[in-house]
Amino acid sequence: MKKLLGIFFIAGLVSMPSCQKYEEGGLVKKAEKTLTKEWAMERAYKNGSKVEVVNANPQIGEVTENWIFKDDGTCTTEDGSSTLSGTWTLSNDSENLTVSINSPSNKASTQTYKILKLTKGSDGEMIWEQVIGTDNYRYELRSSL
Repeated sequence: MKKLLGIFFIAGLVSMPSCQKYEEGGLVKKAEKTLTKEWAMERAYKNGSKVEVVNANPQIGEVTENWIFKDDGTCTTEDGSSTLSGTWTLSNDSENLTVSINSPSNKASTQTYKILKLTKGSDGEMIWEQVIGTDNYRYELRSSL
């Protein structure tokens, strides 16, 4: 009987789907639901060096402060002078986040970020990185809701 229970236990473990995780934490399974909230930028790095978090351009050493991702696939952020609106999608088994800014039209762009960490809850964390040319950017955000 113990042998039979052992076989069923092992068979159950083998047949269970694995829970894919991000490199630095958080489950990929409900990434879309976890992402949809307001996120506040806490820290940002360019090539490993910390940059100031303000509403401006990360390529000159400053980064956007807040993001709002809605469950309808839209998002907003600010660049210091205007509110930017666009859309977002997850791809590559929820490993990549692509943000397309379309309004205002003079600031339209599409950026793709690799998600390294995405945790849920009122104190959730999101870490994403992006390579632009030879520069590596790392952004650390915390959910504010």
